[in-house]
Amino acid sequence: MKDAFLSLEKDKQERILNAAFKEFSEKGYKDASTNKIAKEAGIGKGTLFYYFGNKENLFHQLVDEAFDIANREYLSKVNFDETDFFKRIEEMSVLKWNAYTKHEQAFSFMSHVLLHSKKYALPNDLTSKREQAEKIWESLLTKNIDFSKFRDDIPKEASFNFIRWTIEGYRTELEQRLKHEPVEQYTNEHLKPMYDEFYDYLALLKKIYYKDTSDG
Repeated sequence: MKDAFLSLEKDKQERILNAAFKEFSEKGYKDASTNKIAKEAGIGKGTLFYYFGNKENLFHQLVDEAFDIANREYLSKVNFDETDFFKRIEEMSVLKWNAYTKHEQAFSFMSHVLLHSKKYALPNDLTSKREQAEKIWESLLTKNIDFSKFRDDIPKEASFNFIRWTIEGYRTELEQRLKHEPVEQYTNEHLKPMYDEFYDYLALLKKIYYKDTSDG
């Protein structure tokens, strides 16, 4: 990013980036409007191009920033020393939620880029950064996990898929619920019942997919 942009106050930087994250994630690169981004950010279109050069460069800068945020706020904090599958999920869920509430637009944009990765021809450095993030993501629920705890009568891949689909479905439902509430209510006290509900679901999933060790 240009020094002129980096010299801005942090809140103004975030306002511009969030406006761009939102527009690109909702419309995609082709249909995203730099006029709308500038208007949403409260700056002129010429100023936007002064900071980023052109639409393509803006998009690439957003990709770079989004993956940096994901790595700094989430991926680099995952505790791979935790070998229990469901405890790993609990810890990751807290990390991801904290990161998401701070950087909602960046995470939505990053999800869009990953989902439509074949549509975007990124520079080599960003392609490498995306591939590195994808590898880490793929390892989050498999690296250093104690697979011996899972039931032997259900294929491991099927177990992982069923668990993942359940968790993703719950996460999507939770995000939809929270979209109707002001950000100011994203407090630990307000979110505790939702965390408790989620942990109850995890306990049920653990009971379904782990071996019964009640006799031992």
